[in-house]
Amino acid sequence: MENGGAIMLDRGKISARQAGFLMFTFILGGATAIIPSSAAYFAKQDGWLTIIIATLIGVAVVLLFTSLGVLFPKRSIIQYSEIILGKWIGKIVGFLYVLYPFYLGSLVTGIFRDYVTITALPSTPPIIISGSLLVVIAYAIRGGIETLGRVNELTLPFRELFVLPIIILLITEFKWGNLTPFMGEGIVPVMKGSISVASNPFGETILFAMLLPNIRNIQKVKKSYILAILFGGMILTISVLLSILVLGPSVTARMNYPTHETIKYIEKAGFVTNLDTLGMLLWITSGFTKIGVCYYCAVIGLAQWCRLSDYRSVVIPVGILIFLFSIVAYGNLVEDDVFASTIWPFFSLPFVILFPLLMLIVAKIRRLDGRKREGGGSGNKRV
Repeated sequence: MENGGAIMLDRGKISARQAGFLMFTFILGGATAIIPSSAAYFAKQDGWLTIIIATLIGVAVVLLFTSLGVLFPKRSIIQYSEIILGKWIGKIVGFLYVLYPFYLGSLVTGIFRDYVTITALPSTPPIIISGSLLVVIAYAIRGGIETLGRVNELTLPFRELFVLPIIILLITEFKWGNLTPFMGEGIVPVMKGSISVASNPFGETILFAMLLPNIRNIQKVKKSYILAILFGGMILTISVLLSILVLGPSVTARMNYPTHETIKYIEKAGFVTNLDTLGMLLWITSGFTKIGVCYYCAVIGLAQWCRLSDYRSVVIPVGILIFLFSIVAYGNLVEDDVFASTIWPFFSLPFVILFPLLMLIVAKIRRLDGRKREGGGSGNKRV
């Protein structure tokens, strides 16, 4: 593949703004409901601090993979891994980047399946929920990245407009003493929580290295991605603060979905009814986008790795495997909470930091520049 041209399996294009919106929704998809529990578990009343530190780590991840992407603007991380690391090592690394979104998509599918089952449809078989969701997502993916980008751009304003009324309605219920003592147990619990949150969801944005060839104005995407990380971190910080201020750090740490319970608290206070149902529907739309991005990256990555001419031929097989693996890999809430907070950070470290950093260093040492070759140059090196 080193001497050949880049393979564009999906010729659809999205703008840097749409890419940033996708990343913003991807970060919040699932995280707003479960991250407050994880943050409070590690850092208790200082849980909100873990989000701020994790956000800065997320910015570093974006700077890392966009630096690689700018060198190879017409190739995904799976394609340029072979150019940088050589055919065989690059092929192995590329395959790992096919497995990563596949596994993550299966995990997120299981999370949303259980969330909907527990909070809204307890009598509905869980496989019906996850199966229906994946069928709709598969249809969107066959339409290409443009479909995902446009759907997300349409639904995003409705989701975020939902945040401000919640804050206003809950202000009278805030117990400011829940935030004290500040740094009561030192910096270590905060750093542990930051590492957990940095891997999920901020580190997972490494998947957007797969989307760079489909962005019209790639020179502007770094700014869009950084803004997505910063605003996503702000919303997550707010969700953690709301849970701690209303429920308290100990209660927040014990709950599976503290944000959902915080919204229900508005109903208990007699302000508004059925607000949790609206919140659930809006949260599901963000979950749709996150699973969609994982599903799309797994499909495109597999097609690129196998050098297929059309990615649509593997959409249904990959969807079936995600559906089956979401049942096998996703156990109960307690097991998966432990996995997400303790094992996942180490599992994702090579994908998020080690492999991209290694490739960037090797590319700089070898003076590789895909822009020169793809623009018609005769060599890989700068002159």
